[in-house]
Amino acid sequence: MKQEKQNTIVRSMGVLYLLLAVVGLIVIALNVIDIQAVHGSEWRARGEKREAGMRTDPARRGDIFSADGKLLATTVTMCDLYLDLGSRWTVPDSLFDSTITDVCKMLADVSSKRDWHYFYNRITTERQKEQPSQCFLVQRRVPYSTWVDICNTPGWKHTVVKSVDHRSVVRQVREHIYGNLAENTIGFRNSMASMTYTGLEGYYDSILRGQDGRYNCRRLTKGMWLADEPDSRREIPTRTDDDTIITIVIQNKIDGKSIVSTIDTRYQDIAEHSLRQTLRRYGGTAGCAILMEMNTGYVLACANLAIDTTAHDYREMPDRNVAVSDVYEPGSTFKTVIMTAMLSDPLLKIDTSRKFQTGYKNFGGVDGEIRDDHTLAGRDSLSVKEIIEQSSNVGMSEMGWKFYNHQRDTLRHLVEHIFPYGKMQPDVKAREYNTYINNLRRSNRDFLNFCYGYSTRVSALQLITFYNAVGAGGRMVKPLFCRAIVDGDRVEEIQPIVLNKQIAPAKKLAVMREMLEGVVENGTGNNIKNNTYGIAGKTGTAVTNYSNRHRYNASFAGFFPSEKPRYTCLVMIENVESYGRQAAVVFKSIADCVVAIDKNLSEGGVKSVWPRLSDDIPTRNLQPTVIRAQQQELMNLYKTYNLPYYSSDSSQQWVVRSSDADGHFLRFSGYKPAGGRVPNCYGMTAKDAIEMLHSVGLKVSISGYGRVISQSPAANQAIKPGATIALTLNPNMQ
Repeated sequence: MKQEKQNTIVRSMGVLYLLLAVVGLIVIALNVIDIQAVHGSEWRARGEKREAGMRTDPARRGDIFSADGKLLATTVTMCDLYLDLGSRWTVPDSLFDSTITDVCKMLADVSSKRDWHYFYNRITTERQKEQPSQCFLVQRRVPYSTWVDICNTPGWKHTVVKSVDHRSVVRQVREHIYGNLAENTIGFRNSMASMTYTGLEGYYDSILRGQDGRYNCRRLTKGMWLADEPDSRREIPTRTDDDTIITIVIQNKIDGKSIVSTIDTRYQDIAEHSLRQTLRRYGGTAGCAILMEMNTGYVLACANLAIDTTAHDYREMPDRNVAVSDVYEPGSTFKTVIMTAMLSDPLLKIDTSRKFQTGYKNFGGVDGEIRDDHTLAGRDSLSVKEIIEQSSNVGMSEMGWKFYNHQRDTLRHLVEHIFPYGKMQPDVKAREYNTYINNLRRSNRDFLNFCYGYSTRVSALQLITFYNAVGAGGRMVKPLFCRAIVDGDRVEEIQPIVLNKQIAPAKKLAVMREMLEGVVENGTGNNIKNNTYGIAGKTGTAVTNYSNRHRYNASFAGFFPSEKPRYTCLVMIENVESYGRQAAVVFKSIADCVVAIDKNLSEGGVKSVWPRLSDDIPTRNLQPTVIRAQQQELMNLYKTYNLPYYSSDSSQQWVVRSSDADGHFLRFSGYKPAGGRVPNCYGMTAKDAIEMLHSVGLKVSISGYGRVISQSPAANQAIKPGATIALTLNPNMQ
């Protein structure tokens, strides 16, 4: 009985399991039918969407190079370092104690402002909290290689957070290799959320950006996709979930082209340094220094510095391109424009020796009273040439009143013909405001002010364009910031753009150039007079606030060498407390650097320091008194003058002169700067000293011209990365 009962139970359970299996099979079969027949198309579409889809392959943005071959801007991979210090995945205590110092030193190596103790204290302090953060931000913009090294540190693989808010911490960013150097020219990104830029980055964005690839892809494995028809370009009409028809473009990836800017980092560095030093000394709010190549219009340096209240120093600030965007009353630098207009008037024949009243004159009423500053006290009259040299406001007003008082629009039209009042539209993206001339018939004061540089507003870029045309004999070219576009092995050069073939008769401009030379030789610019090369230019001082006549814009514009001009330069310093010739000093620092570096200037008016050799003069007494130099260039120099060259080590890049006890030349010996120590630049030219110091990561400031007679810090001191070495040059060094 008991056995039968057990058998019955077993049979019943078997039948039950069989029924359950049959029901399960029926349910599965019904679901299969439902999936395949009823909702099959929907599920197949979902699967296709998961395993196949449109993928974007971002193009690499092109690089920006300087005219001297340096990389200015490129795209690099950066990471934000977040650490999970509060979950079970965090690095164990035993590994943490033995590796934290190494990790912090990695971070310190890529941080210019913080040492490893800073990172050590931040991480350990957070880790010791009762509830440490599971997403603790340690440092932004960590190089990808350093981030990977931290991930590979024993125990840190899961501690490093890979994504935050479903976004990867790894991203492509635009890196400016030289930091803040020429950043307004290179270009700032407008915002983190925007892909728009200023400067060259903005103007040439379509060229630099390239074309993202868009492909129909199919998933192979996790994270691996295979493109369908990668070499095709098609437009595919696609219906969205709300029945809207959109067109999806399938296209190949094309990386962006690179561009070569006109900026020369050597000139840019000296322009920014000299301008910054002057701003610090005189307390201006902003300033710019522009260096232009005369024949081409290439802008070799463009420093735009404004006060950074957070850093308490002068920097290139976003959306503050002083040279392009700031418009101002130029003051006396505009007298050159007025005088050129008068000289070019076909109905006037101005004799530069003719004298006009200066010092003080009332042209009628309260608004007609003009007075020169105290430097012209006692000079009741000056010649036209002296009026420009001494920058007499009364003299310019007297000429304007005599010749154009009853035909003021004529003077206005003459000025508008020779001066580029329209928007310059340079090839850098920056705000550009309208410039203008006041209504000269509205009052006597407006007309008289216009005659010596007020009642008009212009930009620094417009003013240097005019001075460049005067130096070039009348040919006005557009300022250019891009020299070439590079597409692989193909280089497309940007050709000069002529705005005006002849702004005024060449003979009249020659007279104007002679007057500008007189400004430096005999007039208000004589603080930058030198015996090595000629400078032609004009000082400018303009009141910025008529209710506070102790704030001025100081400027200097001109070209050099004046004997055969090749470069034009303009320096403008805004809102300085005392007027004077501060801008001219910056101008000369830049000009000295150019003369020291540009070897071809010896053909353009710079006095040669070498005597001409003749067959009847013994050469042994005419050995060049070189102390330190680049060996290859020295060998070429000796070969040019047929001099015997002796060197104890011809493989070294740098050599130093060896002499006997009486100072007689023996030979040149190899010179190699000691590692981690400041090189000895004594006796070097500025060009060689700059190259040597830059090669070891040091910045340079230069005063004077000739060869290095002193340096600070001194030679053989320990190098502080990024430090500036001040060099003093003198042409009379023996």
